[in-house]
Amino acid sequence: MSFSAEKVLKKRLVMLSGEEEQLRRRALDDMFQFLGVQKDDFDLEFTSGDATRPVDWYASAGTAPFMAERRIVVVRSLLRRDVDDLKGVSLASLPESSLLILVADEEATGGEDKSRKLGTLRTKWQKAVADAGGHVEDFRMEAKAAKETVKAEAAKAGKKFSGTAIDLLLEMTGGSVSKALDELDKLITFSGKNEQISEINVREIVVPSREWNVFKMIDSIVSGAVPEALRQLRVLVGSQAKPEDAAIGRVLPMVARTLRLLWQARICLDARCSPDNAPPEIEAQFPEKPNLMAEQPYRQSAMMTSARKVSLEGLAQCLQILADTDARLKGSLPSFSTMDTLERMVLEMSQILAPAR
Repeated sequence: MSFSAEKVLKKRLVMLSGEEEQLRRRALDDMFQFLGVQKDDFDLEFTSGDATRPVDWYASAGTAPFMAERRIVVVRSLLRRDVDDLKGVSLASLPESSLLILVADEEATGGEDKSRKLGTLRTKWQKAVADAGGHVEDFRMEAKAAKETVKAEAAKAGKKFSGTAIDLLLEMTGGSVSKALDELDKLITFSGKNEQISEINVREIVVPSREWNVFKMIDSIVSGAVPEALRQLRVLVGSQAKPEDAAIGRVLPMVARTLRLLWQARICLDARCSPDNAPPEIEAQFPEKPNLMAEQPYRQSAMMTSARKVSLEGLAQCLQILADTDARLKGSLPSFSTMDTLERMVLEMSQILAPAR
């Protein structure tokens, strides 16, 4: 993605948004470099969305600079502040000598509902900034561009990917260029003098996203690899003091999401179409979220492959098993420990989806 600090800095109000954390970080550094600003300069202030209010940002940015052309205020973790708190603050009237930079940093989520709320809040902030005449830079990247970006970064270190290693890297990092680049640093070090980064290197070194762990768990269930499915489950739950929090807030919502995507993939297979060319009558059967047509190509391909092994009837039974598991964890149905309940879920789904394996 091409980012022009010179163009962006023609505005007094800037928002760095989008899904790519590393691109946001680089953009902020580029802006400082263009302005010739050091992070300890007198007329540069950092704050956090949950530490101060918009009225404080406005007042600080509106202070006359002491030994610089601009008074710069950077607000990190913007999404910890409700956009309604802007009431009574006119960001459009920032003085010429001010620069207010709002950064929508990535926030830890408690599941799909929390992610949806953060997405809605991000959109509201983007609209507020645009309405105030500010500049919104929304960092996202298409799959092809993501691949080329990671390859280019590897080439700078004299490395290249062999076979499908780069596809696996992007898949394991949830399609995030930022996370892929973070993992690339480790891969470059691990590969040593070898020019190529192999698929084996990726599997051994890369820390996968939780989404990937959930998909591998479901795919292992479908394939009849129950021990691997149980291993992925333990990775997902981790070693938290309260595994039920991880189960209800993270594991079950992500399992539900994966099963719903598999359902859509199975519908495409039955209709003899692919997600990127599904006819309107098929598209109409898909929910707004999660929507297979909106997924990255690698995720669509993986879902279509797994869906060949399952039926709609089997997936419907698994969704019922998931609902029963949720009820057991919440005390509405008889159960034992959290891990026993989750392992029961995996075993029951395996009996449905891979009975002959």
